[in-house]
Amino acid sequence: MLEIIGLLMTGFWLLMIYDCVRNEPERQTWLWILLFVNVPGALIYFLARWIYRNNIPLPNYFSRWTRKRELWLAQAEAKNIGKAHQYVILGNLLTDMGIFDQAEVAYQQALEKEPNHPQALWGAALIDIKNKKFVPAKEYLQTLLKIEPDYKYGDASLVYGQTLFNLQELDQAKAHLEIHLKNWSHPEGYITLAKTLAQQGETQAASNYLETMITKIRGSSYYHYKRNSHFIHQGEKLIKNLNKIKV
Repeated sequence: MLEIIGLLMTGFWLLMIYDCVRNEPERQTWLWILLFVNVPGALIYFLARWIYRNNIPLPNYFSRWTRKRELWLAQAEAKNIGKAHQYVILGNLLTDMGIFDQAEVAYQQALEKEPNHPQALWGAALIDIKNKKFVPAKEYLQTLLKIEPDYKYGDASLVYGQTLFNLQELDQAKAHLEIHLKNWSHPEGYITLAKTLAQQGETQAASNYLETMITKIRGSSYYHYKRNSHFIHQGEKLIKNLNKIKV
């Protein structure tokens, strides 16, 4: 039994070394940790880098357990200092921990103190979208984009387009996303625009946008391709459905 456990631990260690060499941008530092700290180093690498790079969410209870003291400090600063910035930090932390109802309250408190605070507007919008409250989310995003049109490198613009689509404001969604994609090549933007066009009966234009997205992802760097390859599958599936509509 101990031999099997030892083999599994060694295999895990070697797998993390292989992943580090192949995918880790800061491989020199992490290789040193992996080689000299051995299996514990592999576990640290797995939690700190592998899970993060592969966008694998940890259970909320894990975050609540590991970040409990950080939450206490954020709550104390929000109460004692009481400025919008402290409430935004608290809201962001609560969101990361999956405590969304309290995060919503924190963002609202930040906006009461500073109505045009970009991070508070963004946080409040995301919470509303999660709760499918698209009308107030749209208002937050409109205000945010007036202040910072390129907020989070176009993420706010993308989410605004998706919100318009969810509200079935298709003409506005189409116009916004067409402009958005001239500035940022978010795969989600191509997919949402294609869905918008499909609902408007423009199936060929929808297919063209999806094919453009697939070509861009396939022609990107290995890291970018790996992170976005699932959008290729989504795009191909949508194209097949659109072809059925054409027939």
